[in-house]
Amino acid sequence: MTTLPADRPSSEAEVRAALLALDSSTKHPFTVVLEDGAVVAGWRGETGIERFTYRYVVRLLPETAEYTRLTKTTTRTSSSSSGSYTFNSLWISKPVNEVLRAHGWRPRRTAVGKFLRRLVGLAD
Repeated sequence: MTTLPADRPSSEAEVRAALLALDSSTKHPFTVVLEDGAVVAGWRGETGIERFTYRYVVRLLPETAEYTRLTKTTTRTSSSSSGSYTFNSLWISKPVNEVLRAHGWRPRRTAVGKFLRRLVGLAD
């Protein structure tokens, strides 16, 4: 993966293609799809008792080369069978964020985040 200068981020189409390429990568245990204009990286786990779904939703903002992100988790309990699974949300968010960073995109800061950065004296 090539890192581009911050003043020349990749186009929205290039970033979207790079994110979707994570879906076919064998080293990442999740799927990546386009859904309502957003890129959604997700993982599902299931035991006899629970079904677990984790979704990391990234919406690209091409006019500023920023993105918003949202995580959604659901757990459903069913019968009394046994089983187990292990999941860490960094398995999804880390590779997705690395692709975005490598293409020169940055997360959109919220008003609260901007206020806290000013409060502690960090540049915005």
